[in-house]
Amino acid sequence: MALTTPILYTVSAFDATQEQVFNFNILGGNQAVAHTLTIKNNATLSTVYSATQTTFKFEHTLPANALTNGTYYQATLTTKDAQGNESNASVPIQFYCYSQPSFEISNMPTGNIVTNSSYAFTVTYNQAQGETLNAYVFN
Repeated sequence: MALTTPILYTVSAFDATQEQVFNFNILGGNQAVAHTLTIKNNATLSTVYSATQTTFKFEHTLPANALTNGTYYQATLTTKDAQGNESNASVPIQFYCYSQPSFEISNMPTGNIVTNSSYAFTVTYNQAQGETLNAYVFN
């Protein structure tokens, strides 16, 4: 059997200062013993990260600070078997890196206890790259 093309799963936008796990799958073919994740800047197509991890796990851990917040990227993944054969690259996925947003509630009641069934909070949202909120829920 030969290696089959891996399927790299999409990722949501994440904070580049935090470690991120990229998951993938392989359908059939030889047992993969290593994989290489390659990430390119989507605007320039220059490679900004490429590393091989030797493992049977279908995941690649991107270390913290390997990328830069505020940038749009694309990633592909290849696998290798025990004989050193390399698969075709996966279909590219695209994603953003953004710093974590902050929320500030400025009108908490005394003692931080809401004594009514409803309360109108005053919330300030801030995100360094200016990414707007699509939706949010407070529980």
